[in-house]
Amino acid sequence: MAEVRALRADAQRNRNSIIAAARDVFDRDEQLRFDDFAARAGVGVGTLYRHFPTREALAAAVYEGEVAALCEEARNPSRSAVDNLEAFLWRFVDYVVAHGGLARTLAAVVDPAVQAEGGSELERTVAELIARAADDGSVRGDATAGAVLIVLHGIGSATDRPHWASESRTAVELLIRGLTSV
Repeated sequence: MAEVRALRADAQRNRNSIIAAARDVFDRDEQLRFDDFAARAGVGVGTLYRHFPTREALAAAVYEGEVAALCEEARNPSRSAVDNLEAFLWRFVDYVVAHGGLARTLAAVVDPAVQAEGGSELERTVAELIARAADDGSVRGDATAGAVLIVLHGIGSATDRPHWASESRTAVELLIRGLTSV
Protein backbone atom coordinates (compact mmCIF):
# COMPACT_ATOMS: atom_id res chain seq x y z
CA MET A 1 0.00 0.00 0.00
CA ALA A 2 1.20 3.50 -0.72
CA GLU A 3 2.58 5.22 2.32
CA VAL A 4 1.06 8.61 3.11
CA ARG A 5 3.36 11.20 4.62
CA ALA A 6 2.33 12.89 7.84
CA LEU A 7 -0.13 15.69 7.23
CA ARG A 8 -1.24 18.64 9.29
CA ALA A 9 -4.43 17.89 11.21
CA ASP A 10 -6.62 20.01 8.89
CA ALA A 11 -5.09 18.46 5.79
CA GLN A 12 -5.64 14.98 7.22
CA ARG A 13 -9.29 15.84 7.96
CA ASN A 14 -9.73 17.06 4.38
CA ARG A 15 -8.10 13.91 2.99
CA ASN A 16 -10.30 11.71 5.20
CA SER A 17 -13.41 13.64 4.10
CA ILE A 18 -12.54 13.16 0.45
CA ILE A 19 -11.96 9.42 0.93
CA ALA A 20 -15.22 9.03 2.89
CA ALA A 21 -17.19 10.87 0.20
CA ALA A 22 -15.57 8.81 -2.54
CA ARG A 23 -16.27 5.59 -0.68
CA ASP A 24 -19.94 6.53 -0.51
CA VAL A 25 -20.07 7.51 -4.20
CA PHE A 26 -18.31 4.32 -5.29
CA ASP A 27 -20.49 2.19 -2.99
CA ARG A 28 -23.65 3.65 -4.55
CA ASP A 29 -22.13 3.17 -8.01
CA GLU A 30 -22.90 6.83 -8.75
CA GLN A 31 -21.47 8.42 -11.88
CA LEU A 32 -19.81 11.63 -10.76
CA ARG A 33 -17.35 13.96 -12.45
CA PHE A 34 -14.03 13.86 -10.65
CA ASP A 35 -14.20 17.54 -9.66
CA ASP A 36 -17.57 16.92 -8.00
CA PHE A 37 -15.93 14.72 -5.35
CA ALA A 38 -14.62 17.96 -3.82
CA ALA A 39 -18.12 19.35 -3.25
CA ARG A 40 -19.29 16.02 -1.81
CA ALA A 41 -16.41 16.15 0.66
CA GLY A 42 -16.94 19.83 1.50
CA VAL A 43 -13.52 20.89 0.22
CA GLY A 44 -12.26 22.93 -2.69
CA VAL A 45 -11.24 21.43 -6.01
CA GLY A 46 -7.62 22.41 -5.37
CA THR A 47 -7.67 20.42 -2.14
CA LEU A 48 -9.03 17.40 -4.01
CA TYR A 49 -6.27 17.58 -6.63
CA ARG A 50 -3.57 18.23 -4.04
CA HIS A 51 -4.43 14.94 -2.32
CA PHE A 52 -5.60 12.93 -5.34
CA PRO A 53 -4.53 14.04 -8.80
CA THR A 54 -6.78 11.47 -10.53
CA ARG A 55 -9.90 9.39 -9.97
CA GLU A 56 -7.65 6.33 -9.99
CA ALA A 57 -5.50 7.73 -7.18
CA LEU A 58 -8.64 8.43 -5.14
CA ALA A 59 -10.03 4.94 -5.82
CA ALA A 60 -6.68 3.44 -4.80
CA ALA A 61 -6.80 5.34 -1.49
CA VAL A 62 -10.33 4.08 -0.83
CA TYR A 63 -9.27 0.52 -1.67
CA GLU A 64 -6.16 0.69 0.49
CA GLY A 65 -8.21 2.02 3.40
CA GLU A 66 -10.79 -0.74 3.08
CA VAL A 67 -8.12 -3.47 3.01
CA ALA A 68 -6.22 -1.90 5.92
CA ALA A 69 -9.38 -1.66 8.05
CA LEU A 70 -10.30 -5.29 7.38
CA CYS A 71 -6.81 -6.51 8.21
CA GLU A 72 -6.42 -4.29 11.27
CA GLU A 73 -9.70 -5.48 12.78
CA ALA A 74 -8.47 -9.06 12.38
CA ARG A 75 -5.64 -8.41 14.81
CA ASN A 76 -7.77 -7.61 17.83
CA PRO A 77 -5.62 -8.44 20.88
CA SER A 78 -8.68 -9.02 23.09
CA ARG A 79 -9.78 -12.03 21.01
CA SER A 80 -8.26 -15.49 20.64
CA ALA A 81 -6.47 -16.44 17.43
CA VAL A 82 -9.38 -18.52 16.16
CA ASP A 83 -11.88 -15.81 17.11
CA ASN A 84 -9.83 -13.29 15.10
CA LEU A 85 -9.81 -15.66 12.12
CA GLU A 86 -13.55 -16.23 12.35
CA ALA A 87 -14.21 -12.51 12.77
CA PHE A 88 -12.10 -11.79 9.68
CA LEU A 89 -14.01 -14.35 7.60
CA TRP A 90 -17.43 -13.10 8.73
CA ARG A 91 -16.43 -9.48 8.28
CA PHE A 92 -15.12 -10.23 4.79
CA VAL A 93 -18.36 -11.85 3.64
CA ASP A 94 -20.53 -9.24 5.37
CA TYR A 95 -18.47 -6.52 3.71
CA VAL A 96 -18.82 -8.04 0.24
CA VAL A 97 -22.56 -8.54 0.74
CA ALA A 98 -23.12 -5.01 2.05
CA HIS A 99 -20.69 -3.21 -0.27
CA GLY A 100 -20.81 -5.11 -3.54
CA GLY A 101 -21.09 -1.86 -5.49
CA LEU A 102 -17.95 -0.53 -3.88
CA ALA A 103 -16.05 -3.75 -4.53
CA ARG A 104 -17.12 -3.82 -8.21
CA THR A 105 -16.30 -0.15 -8.74
CA LEU A 106 -12.91 -0.43 -7.12
CA ALA A 107 -12.10 -3.60 -9.08
CA ALA A 108 -12.85 -1.71 -12.29
CA VAL A 109 -10.95 1.48 -11.42
CA VAL A 110 -8.03 0.56 -9.16
CA ASP A 111 -4.74 -0.24 -10.84
CA PRO A 112 -4.06 -4.01 -10.93
CA ALA A 113 -0.73 -3.49 -9.15
CA VAL A 114 -2.53 -1.79 -6.24
CA GLN A 115 -5.09 -4.60 -6.20
CA ALA A 116 -2.28 -7.17 -6.15
CA GLU A 117 -0.67 -5.38 -3.22
CA GLY A 118 -4.01 -5.37 -1.38
CA GLY A 119 -4.46 -9.05 -2.16
CA SER A 120 -1.01 -9.73 -0.76
CA GLU A 121 -1.90 -7.86 2.43
CA LEU A 122 -5.09 -9.91 2.78
CA GLU A 123 -3.12 -13.12 2.21
CA ARG A 124 -0.47 -12.13 4.79
CA THR A 125 -3.24 -11.42 7.28
CA VAL A 126 -5.01 -14.73 6.65
CA ALA A 127 -1.70 -16.61 6.83
CA GLU A 128 -0.87 -14.92 10.14
CA LEU A 129 -4.32 -15.68 11.57
CA ILE A 130 -4.17 -19.32 10.49
CA ALA A 131 -0.63 -19.77 11.83
CA ARG A 132 -1.57 -18.35 15.24
CA ALA A 133 -4.70 -20.46 15.45
CA ALA A 134 -2.83 -23.59 14.31
CA ASP A 135 -0.10 -22.94 16.88
CA ASP A 136 -2.63 -23.09 19.70
CA GLY A 137 -4.39 -26.10 18.15
CA SER A 138 -7.68 -24.36 17.37
CA VAL A 139 -7.48 -24.89 13.58
CA ARG A 140 -6.17 -27.68 11.41
CA GLY A 141 -2.44 -27.73 10.88
CA ASP A 142 -2.84 -28.31 7.14
CA ALA A 143 -4.96 -25.18 6.57
CA THR A 144 -3.43 -22.67 4.17
CA ALA A 145 -4.10 -19.03 3.43
CA GLY A 146 -4.36 -19.89 -0.27
CA ALA A 147 -7.20 -22.33 0.30
CA VAL A 148 -9.09 -19.80 2.41
CA LEU A 149 -8.57 -17.08 -0.19
CA ILE A 150 -9.90 -19.33 -2.96
CA VAL A 151 -13.14 -19.67 -0.99
CA LEU A 152 -13.27 -15.90 -0.40
CA HIS A 153 -12.61 -15.17 -4.08
CA GLY A 154 -15.39 -17.59 -4.99
CA ILE A 155 -17.75 -15.71 -2.72
CA GLY A 156 -16.80 -12.42 -4.33
CA SER A 157 -17.18 -13.73 -7.87
CA ALA A 158 -20.59 -15.40 -7.46
CA THR A 159 -22.62 -12.24 -6.87
CA ASP A 160 -24.97 -12.97 -9.76
CA ARG A 161 -26.48 -15.99 -8.00
CA PRO A 162 -30.07 -15.39 -6.77
CA HIS A 163 -29.36 -16.47 -3.18
CA TRP A 164 -25.79 -15.29 -3.14
CA ALA A 165 -25.82 -13.50 0.22
CA SER A 166 -27.22 -16.45 2.18
CA GLU A 167 -25.09 -18.94 0.25
CA SER A 168 -22.00 -16.82 0.94
CA ARG A 169 -22.71 -16.91 4.66
CA THR A 170 -23.21 -20.68 4.44
CA ALA A 171 -19.88 -21.00 2.62
CA VAL A 172 -18.10 -19.11 5.42
CA GLU A 173 -19.82 -21.27 8.02
CA LEU A 174 -18.65 -24.41 6.20
CA LEU A 175 -15.14 -22.96 5.86
CA ILE A 176 -14.97 -22.23 9.58
CA ARG A 177 -16.22 -25.73 10.42
CA GLY A 178 -13.62 -27.22 8.13
CA LEU A 179 -10.81 -25.12 9.58
CA THR A 180 -11.73 -25.87 13.16
CA SER A 181 -12.28 -29.62 12.78
CA VAL A 182 -9.02 -30.57 14.48
